[in-house]
Amino acid sequence: MIFKNGEVFFNKQFHNIDVEIQGDRIIRVGENLEGDEIVDISGKMLLPGFIDLHSHGRVGYDFSTASPEEIEKLCISFAEIGVTSVLATSITMGTEFTNDIMTNIRKAMEYNKKGSRILGINMEGPFLGADKKGSHDENHLVAPDKEKFDNWNRLSGNNILMLDIDPNLPRAMEFIEEYSKSMVVSIAHTSAGYDTAVKAVEAGASHVTHLFNAMNGLHHREPGILGMVSDYPVNAELICDGIHIHPAVMRMMFKLIPDRLIIVSDSMSAAGLGNGEYELGGMRVIVKDRKAALSNGTIAGSTTDVFEEVKKVMEIGIDKEQAILSATYIPAKAIGKDNEIGDIAVGKMADLIVVSKDFDLELVYVGGKQV
Repeated sequence: MIFKNGEVFFNKQFHNIDVEIQGDRIIRVGENLEGDEIVDISGKMLLPGFIDLHSHGRVGYDFSTASPEEIEKLCISFAEIGVTSVLATSITMGTEFTNDIMTNIRKAMEYNKKGSRILGINMEGPFLGADKKGSHDENHLVAPDKEKFDNWNRLSGNNILMLDIDPNLPRAMEFIEEYSKSMVVSIAHTSAGYDTAVKAVEAGASHVTHLFNAMNGLHHREPGILGMVSDYPVNAELICDGIHIHPAVMRMMFKLIPDRLIIVSDSMSAAGLGNGEYELGGMRVIVKDRKAALSNGTIAGSTTDVFEEVKKVMEIGIDKEQAILSATYIPAKAIGKDNEIGDIAVGKMADLIVVSKDFDLELVYVGGKQV
């Protein structure tokens, strides 16, 4: 199959070239490619499939409570919005519930073949700070526990790719040092100051969960995590729905760390649906006018998706090339998957989306198969 006559996002820029796929891989990229099966994308753009490193769910399903069969429906829904790869993100729940989360996601990864690809698990909780708990249930927050974590990772099939942790917690630094050797460790839900954040990075942390949210703000005498992100080469997530972060702050961060900024949704089960009452980790969430919040007003995830966020980022003045990179190559590189996904190149997975000049989604391919 050859995609012809469109603008292709290749090597971080747009080019008028063709792309050929065979099976689940890209096999040729160049000018004037010939073949039997042609997909004419005149007047359109061909992009790598988008990646979401932080999503709890959408369309009524939550990775933390869904069965393997329901997770398959989740994956189909992600693919339908142009997100071809996702980290299934858990939320803080009790030990037995977390056992089930890890088991069900593992089963889904083993047997589900439809829709978006689950790259692994982003374990957000329970090793988070109660003072910055956000929508996590404080009753189940605990200090890092090696025995519990090793059991959860075993149940997941060793599929935990990202571990979220508050570096202020007891044993956190030792935990970061040990587990950063085998997975991405992300600084999350913490009131940690600059010095503690730097120590966490020196111990091995390489990622920051939803920058600005569930952490202290920037102060000229207390720069905190934001100051550390400016000084050290860590990757940072940003929820770009226009609710979590003001557009001026989005623009500021794209200027400051463009090659390390990752667009994530942090979506919960209400994404893709409407106003109403939902649950996140067993906690009641009210959605009104796109904003998801607990009864006390605390923001509880989002109702957006990465495709819509990329459009939002472009609307506020960010170049489309930069916006696309923050949803494709940069997240792939952040979790060490850039050899397989994240851009259009020979040998990589044929995860592709076709969009119009107005950035409306028209076609989606996951592993070479049209969704």
